[in-house]
Amino acid sequence: MDPQKFDKNEFYHIYNHGVGNELLFKGCKDYEYFISKMIRFINPFCNIIAYCLLPNHFHFLIKINVTQKNGKTIEHAIKDFFNSYSRSFNSIHKRRGKLFCQSYKYKRINSEEYLKWIIFYIHRNPVHHNIVLNCEKWRYSSYGQIINEVNLNISEFIFELFGSREEFIHYSKDLTAIYINESKIM
Repeated sequence: MDPQKFDKNEFYHIYNHGVGNELLFKGCKDYEYFISKMIRFINPFCNIIAYCLLPNHFHFLIKINVTQKNGKTIEHAIKDFFNSYSRSFNSIHKRRGKLFCQSYKYKRINSEEYLKWIIFYIHRNPVHHNIVLNCEKWRYSSYGQIINEVNLNISEFIFELFGSREEFIHYSKDLTAIYINESKIM
C-alpha cells in the first residue's frame, strides 16, 4: 500500500510497532508525551477518533479534514510526528537508533460496519494483550475520554454511529466478553 496517499473526508486506521522488542513507552510520561505530540502534529489535518497506546505498539483512527496545510502534507506531518517522538524518546532514555518499525501501516476504512469494528478493535487492544480485563481500565486509550465526553464532538460522532452512548458501551462490553470467553476456550 502506498504510504503517501491519504484522501480528504476518509477514515484511516494507523498503527506501528517498536523495532524488535523495543518498548515505545516506558512510563506514564512517555504515553502522555506521545499523545501531546500526536495532537500537535496530526490534529491540524484530521480528527483523532480513537487511539490506544500499548507498551510496544499503538493504534489510532483518524478522519482526514485536509490533506495539505501551510505547505505541508498530512504524510509529512505523520512522518514529522514519529521523528519528533523518536528523537525525544531516544534523548530521554539515552538510546540510539530507530524506535519504530520501518514505516507505519494504515488501512482505509471503507464501511460503517468496519468503522465500528475498528473503534472496538482499537479499544480492545489492552484486553487482547492481557494488560487489563476491560477497556475502560486502560488509561492510554480514548475509550474513557469518549464515554466521559471529554471531546464532545468525537463523543457525539461515536454515539451517533453506535446509536447512543449506552449502545457504544454495550457494544464494547458485549464483544469484549465474547472475545475473553472465546480465548479461554482456545
